Amino acid sequence: MKKVSVIIPNMDGKHFLEKCLGSLAGVSFDDTEIIIVDNASKDGSQQWIKEEHPEVRLIENNENKGFAPAVNQGICLAEGKYVLLLNNDTEVLPGFIEALCKPLDEDEKVFGASAQMLMYSDHDLIDDAGDLYTVFGLAFQRGNRKPVSKCSKTVSITAPCGGACLYRKSVLSEIGLLDDAFFAYREDLDLGIRAKLAGYKNVYAPEAKVIHYGSGTANKSGKRYNEFKTRLGTRNLVWLNYKNFPLLLHLINLPFLLFGVIVKSLFFLRHGLTGAYLKAIFEGIANLKKVKHVPFKLKKLKNYLAFEAELFMNCFRIF
Repeated sequence: MKKVSVIIPNMDGKHFLEKCLGSLAGVSFDDTEIIIVDNASKDGSQQWIKEEHPEVRLIENNENKGFAPAVNQGICLAEGKYVLLLNNDTEVLPGFIEALCKPLDEDEKVFGASAQMLMYSDHDLIDDAGDLYTVFGLAFQRGNRKPVSKCSKTVSITAPCGGACLYRKSVLSEIGLLDDAFFAYREDLDLGIRAKLAGYKNVYAPEAKVIHYGSGTANKSGKRYNEFKTRLGTRNLVWLNYKNFPLLLHLINLPFLLFGVIVKSLFFLRHGLTGAYLKAIFEGIANLKKVKHVPFKLKKLKNYLAFEAELFMNCFRIF
């Protein structure tokens, strides 16, 4: 049995794969495997992988299935005890895999570990140090654009960022994989929340360092803020709240969520995306049947109460 299965979703990212795979060249293939799931690339990615990296297990899709379904394809084929998700536009630094494995090796209640993602433009600045979610329905990249020194400690997070993180595969069998309906965006947050409500932990592992180019794949999501990202990200947050929380928590959180909608509407006003944002909310509500509600279990009540407290506390951790 392998210890780690590295899963890299790809679409038209050949220009990034050389550095990404090159940075993984030092890993031992006795206990590590690399799986690339290609979403119908048209830039020659598939042929390049076959010729230059025959050691890689390649899944070739004939259409763009999206991030979540592609990753799930890789997970279903993975032989590792742990599953490592890695964006194609990343470059891992020495000791990356070992540092990500450490929290899971030391504590069986840890489901996921998030890497220290560094900005390509300035390696002294954080791109992502684990993701946080608040009672206002707002999700944040912890530490974004802050100095590395501000995010140097291992801490609890809401969810690992799917761009560079490690999951315990046995827990995936218990709580399910990424939600295919999400297609892309917030599927990692949804998975992290499901793990927490099931009684597991998610942590940030600062010694696992990776350089992230950011929105590097040549697809619709290239810009930091655009209609495609806004639509999917917002719709998926609606689904995330609906599927994971029982009615009582919905009633408690509703006033805070409505306030969050007002704040986010004003934020998107600067980018000319308020209309797209509000439309995505209604799209999510109108299509709730596309996601499966996670049944509430009374024996897990303490997990729900602890997570509700975390939603409030995270409001003070975003600054």
